[in-house]
Amino acid sequence: MIELQHITKRFGPLLALDDVSLQIAPGQIHGLLGENGAGKSTIMNVLFGLLKPDAGVIRIGGEEVRVGSPRVARSLGIGMVHQHFKLVPTLTVVENFALSLATSVRAIRPAAQRQLEALRWPVELQARVENLSVGQQQRVEITKALLAIERSSGGNRTLILDEPTAVLTPQETAVLLAVLVVLKRSGGGGGSGVGIVFISHKLAEVQRICDVVTILRRGKHILTAPASTLSAEEMAEKMIGSRIELPRVAGEGRGGGTEGSTRRALLDVQNVSSGMLRGVSLQVYPGEIVGIAGVDGNGQSDLVQSIIGAVPVTGGAVHLDGEEATRKSIRWRIDRMAFIAEDRHREAVVLPLPIRDNLMLKDYRRRPFSSAGWLRFGAWRSHSRQLVSRFDVRSPSILTTVGRLSGGNQQKVVLARELYNQEKPVVVAVNPTRGLDVGATAFVMQQLLDARARNAGVLLVHSDLDELLAISDRVLVLYNGVLTASDWPKATKDSIGQLMLGV
Repeated sequence: MIELQHITKRFGPLLALDDVSLQIAPGQIHGLLGENGAGKSTIMNVLFGLLKPDAGVIRIGGEEVRVGSPRVARSLGIGMVHQHFKLVPTLTVVENFALSLATSVRAIRPAAQRQLEALRWPVELQARVENLSVGQQQRVEITKALLAIERSSGGNRTLILDEPTAVLTPQETAVLLAVLVVLKRSGGGGGSGVGIVFISHKLAEVQRICDVVTILRRGKHILTAPASTLSAEEMAEKMIGSRIELPRVAGEGRGGGTEGSTRRALLDVQNVSSGMLRGVSLQVYPGEIVGIAGVDGNGQSDLVQSIIGAVPVTGGAVHLDGEEATRKSIRWRIDRMAFIAEDRHREAVVLPLPIRDNLMLKDYRRRPFSSAGWLRFGAWRSHSRQLVSRFDVRSPSILTTVGRLSGGNQQKVVLARELYNQEKPVVVAVNPTRGLDVGATAFVMQQLLDARARNAGVLLVHSDLDELLAISDRVLVLYNGVLTASDWPKATKDSIGQLMLGV
């Protein structure tokens, strides 16, 4: 049994954890829920030795322990899968395992291969991490934590999972959840069962596998209760403090633009080949959301990068708002579109810079934010404060570095910068709700619907099929670099799932 007792943690004037207590029992999956910035990751980072609490103690088996570093945590049988990957991109998968566990490649290879086969995840041990998709990198992180638990010599075995299914497909998620249920019972070889902390905003998953649920709100403990006693609606209400429903497009409201429309497409991709893509064509018309569904790794990244100009196309053409864009620069393209990138750390924010500067990355050259080459920091401050308030970015100050924010609040900074300007005719969004709580997810979906309502064309590439179908007018399925129309909304979710698998 792990007990965190009266944990308090401050970041400057921000009280991230306010006298929070939590118990993690072996052989039990403990759901940890809350809004972005509620303190979920913070308290788990305290347990894993990444943060030192300002007050409170940690007890394992009744004895007080000091967890001064992740290495100490792992020696105590605690493994953690972080929301943001802790991998070395230039190393291979097996080298990352060896580095994390302080062992040799030769020693860890057999155990790593067994673990990947048990999870049914086809990840090549010799592949460089930088060449893996986001979903594949997530699998590497999960496997790394499981290997750490397996190698622990202590009696305690605890696995912390911070948004582990955020980038997994429904099929991959089902496999992982089944593995977690087996782990909690078997103990991963320890005999007494693994205690699992499952941080997630996907309440259906929490209901499916969690035995106990703890809810935090703004750094305070709200309740701990058996998961079976709470509905998804009750969990969401306790997290947010009020009732909330995810937006969706009504059946009669679909089809704002159609492929047969005589209007000009705002985004027109014509027979593009690049990377995995093989002659892909699609059009997004004013006043519609076109969803791209597909299992991760089937060409989604190639499609998005071809549109924004990050990679050259080997064939075909891209038009933005009626203008030829195929040979235009990235700057020219992103000045004409709102772009929500999938990997916010590498493609959307500069972690060492403050919130204010990240919000100004696209607009600092324009009036009123600069004049005759001089930056007008007063206008920066005013604009940034307005966006932080409007998009509910939880931070002590606009000068707080983005790297100190929770993952969800980092995503809100991206959304604020990209979606505030309603003059952009095209919105390209890739997994825009990844890592967001139910309230923030509803806000993002509503922002996309608002863009649709103002007659923008929205291309939504999303791994969450339920959210994709809720607001898309048309859905195309990308499989092995080829786009197929799904006949949504007449098609069923199951039939789209079959197309995603190439059936």
